[in-house]
Amino acid sequence: MLVRERPVVIAVCGCPGAGKTTIASATAGRFGIPFLTRDEIKTGLGLSSASVAEDGRVRLDRDFHVAGGPVSRRAEAVMVDAIRLLAASGVSFVVESSVLSRELLGVLLACDTRVLAVHVVAQEAVIGRRLGARAAEGGAIDQQLLSLFQRGKMKRSIFEPPEGVDAVVEIDTSDDEAPAIETIVAAVVALLGPSRTGGGSLPIEPATNHRPEPAGNWRPGQSVESLRLS
Repeated sequence: MLVRERPVVIAVCGCPGAGKTTIASATAGRFGIPFLTRDEIKTGLGLSSASVAEDGRVRLDRDFHVAGGPVSRRAEAVMVDAIRLLAASGVSFVVESSVLSRELLGVLLACDTRVLAVHVVAQEAVIGRRLGARAAEGGAIDQQLLSLFQRGKMKRSIFEPPEGVDAVVEIDTSDDEAPAIETIVAAVVALLGPSRTGGGSLPIEPATNHRPEPAGNWRPGQSVESLRLS
């Protein structure tokens, strides 16, 4: 009798500016598995209804610029649907979102996945510097996030993983060095069990030829308002 292997989902969460995308992308590249991020989904939704200004800049709908607004909520719904499809198909993957919502976790648990939550943190001064650098580029959402952070509305506890996950790893990116993800790898190996050496939907050996990249010329952390059509 064939036994379906339970997929492993590496769910990366943390305050904006903590370095989630860097960690999540490196982890997906390390294992050679899909990488879902709400920011990219939101960007795709925004660009699908965008227009082009006379200077060639992309002009996004007003709702796009509202943190937690209608476009953000649509992106969350699209991401949850994609997560449900992948998990139900037995695919292991990395997902990144500032907050791991109860709805997101509920979908993963309903699909019988093993969930490793990776909470990415950094010192407040470091996060403030990173958010300030992004806001200086003129992105409306980045400026909103910086304002929220400066007013103390983005405490670390808000972004902590919810109960119900199989394991939690905390990664501190304060030193701005290249992401050290071996702690994540070790946690995944522990979830898989001592006899697991690879195969299935989550290979343990490094995927040296795989590096997930976002579509188009946008990169995580870049303000989408800075895009120009060539």
